[in-house]
Amino acid sequence: MTSAYTYSYNRTNSVTFLGDSMRNALRDVIREHGLDPHQLMVEWDQWIKFGVAAWLESGHLRTIHIEFYLPGASSIMARWDFPMSYDGSGVDEDMWLDKTYLRQLIAKSRKPAPNCLYRILLSHAPGAPDVGLVSTSFLDTGALSTRHGGTIVATPHITAGASYWI
Repeated sequence: MTSAYTYSYNRTNSVTFLGDSMRNALRDVIREHGLDPHQLMVEWDQWIKFGVAAWLESGHLRTIHIEFYLPGASSIMARWDFPMSYDGSGVDEDMWLDKTYLRQLIAKSRKPAPNCLYRILLSHAPGAPDVGLVSTSFLDTGALSTRHGGTIVATPHITAGASYWI
């Protein structure tokens, strides 16, 4: 029985650490693009963290996305994707967020206009538990293409990568 408890406890720690790290990574992306992350922080406490935690715990969260767009536009100016992997690092004590590497990726990424807006979207696998969120569609990516960065957050159970659109 102890091993089941230990695994559940450690998995919960991974979920909490990864969720907090993703909030910080999103905040850094927004801030480094010259925008105010206040909206993210409010929405994180209102709904994002609940969806992220529930779907990380169940293994259904596929990707956290952030889209940057001009008011009224149907296409994006920039976008970031943070895909989840449930293979994890496999090392029990391994919990890190590589902020230096994230800043290097931000420096290479497309910069949105200073007057743009942003929104967070969560993609999940089929069969995800209902957490009260509504379905929406992505804005058009136009001629932008994605560049895959690599892992920015690692825990023993879950890792998160980063991709940006240019």
